[in-house]
Amino acid sequence: MKKVAVMLANGFEEIEAITIIDVLKRAGAQAKFVGLDADILTGVHGVKVHADTTLQNICESEFDMIVLPGGLPGAEHLANSAKLQALLKEFDSKDKFIGAICAAPMALAKAGVIKESYTCYPSFEAQVKDSGYISSQNVVKDGNIITSRGPATAMEFALELVKNLCGEKIYKEVKEGLLFNK
Repeated sequence: MKKVAVMLANGFEEIEAITIIDVLKRAGAQAKFVGLDADILTGVHGVKVHADTTLQNICESEFDMIVLPGGLPGAEHLANSAKLQALLKEFDSKDKFIGAICAAPMALAKAGVIKESYTCYPSFEAQVKDSGYISSQNVVKDGNIITSRGPATAMEFALELVKNLCGEKIYKEVKEGLLFNK
């Protein structure tokens, strides 16, 4: 069973976080919410989520993928965490999948793991990387890095995570079950 860490910090974007973990679990992945520095985290719209564990209690070898939902100030908290930056570098050095949506690609940039091509929430590209921003695609995969634009693209992003982590067959099954026709 594939294991995924979905990082949460106070101020996370609820649509993105819940969509990601829901779709991954539908695919049979063992997805866990990992709190940056707390067990109970509050999203940007006031929704509280109880994390399965915290960043201080995990290591790279436990997971096949790490995913960062966006939202502000959540994505800024992720970008400013030295422990998370080190973990992202470990994942990248082992060519493990790293996903980030909305403003969260700025955390990938700060860790130095962003590749040539990426997307993010419009207007955040200057905080990610001056070149390589693709505004015309909802989801961009470059090597082991998968990025997406924002709340409205969360389902497409989560399905792309499933495709890369679990394979085409499971991706198609989950996509059909969700009635996702795009």
